[in-house]
Amino acid sequence: MNVTSIESVAASPAAANVPAGITKRQVALPLLIFAAGFLVYSLCILGAVLATNLGAKIGLSVLGGVFIANLAIIGHDAVHKSFTRLRWLNRVIGTVAFLPALHPYTRWEHHHNRVHHRYTAQIGVDNAYPPMTIEQYRAASPGSRLYYRFMRSLLGQPFFYMVDVWLPSMFLPSRQDTKTFSKTDWADLGLVYLWLLFFIAGLAGIAQAYSTSAESFADALANAALFGFLIPFLVWNLFISFVTIVQHTSPKARWILPTGRPSSYEQKLRGTVHVGFPEFIDWFFHRVMQHLAHHVNPVIPLYALKSAEQEVIAQAPERPAIEVWRLFRSMRSRAPNRR
Repeated sequence: MNVTSIESVAASPAAANVPAGITKRQVALPLLIFAAGFLVYSLCILGAVLATNLGAKIGLSVLGGVFIANLAIIGHDAVHKSFTRLRWLNRVIGTVAFLPALHPYTRWEHHHNRVHHRYTAQIGVDNAYPPMTIEQYRAASPGSRLYYRFMRSLLGQPFFYMVDVWLPSMFLPSRQDTKTFSKTDWADLGLVYLWLLFFIAGLAGIAQAYSTSAESFADALANAALFGFLIPFLVWNLFISFVTIVQHTSPKARWILPTGRPSSYEQKLRGTVHVGFPEFIDWFFHRVMQHLAHHVNPVIPLYALKSAEQEVIAQAPERPAIEVWRLFRSMRSRAPNRR
């Protein structure tokens, strides 16, 4: 990975242009996408808790975690106000879609929209799997070096987002963070805690009510906690760690030292990676890897990202970082298609 101390340059409006229709937001289509995702997620979780076969319980739990990721991508768009054209509807969908992932709306909005998008690929500011410079690594304590090397290993990467981002920034914010909280911040965080409490208790009640054996509430609670919450939540964290890492990590991706200013258009392209996935996976996960266009213009809705990505790649002032994902293989570089 290249780490440079380049200065930010003024964004090029012409380079950032995409066809006007690409940013057109709808209402019916996004509502359908959200409703379908939440319905399948609910059925998977209920099925996992009510199933009696262990294999079925695990399989449905894992699938439930996949749909937490699917919903979180929808929530991500909604927080950007890009999912629908109605601001209040984006707020409702974003809040609900992020609940299974235990993310308060306003905390995500702050750390993702106002920090990650504003200071993309600036070391020490952006938390999207930031690297250390050689000087920072040499100056770090032995414990910090060991932790850094672990988090950048294949074994440590699945824990990155949960440990470094979600726990300290989303779920258990520090006292320093909470000093700046508004009433809305507290309300959103409280809603997440209430969701977790009533979600597990409610699932346990359903499991006990529909149990064919004399299952105690304690057994039903353990069943709900493990198969309804813990396994799906760990699957979601594996997904978000992977996505966060590959979207801004590549031998071609360029991170810079903090400039004190928002990242320029050019730096957003240099610090962001397009990852090519098979069409079905790309479609199922709402084009989340069409990431160059998203950093150029976060208002582009997920259902228009693929077309926008092609335009951004074609108009980029220099070759962006583009990788192709292959199962059981290392990611291979691919030259972008230019028109």
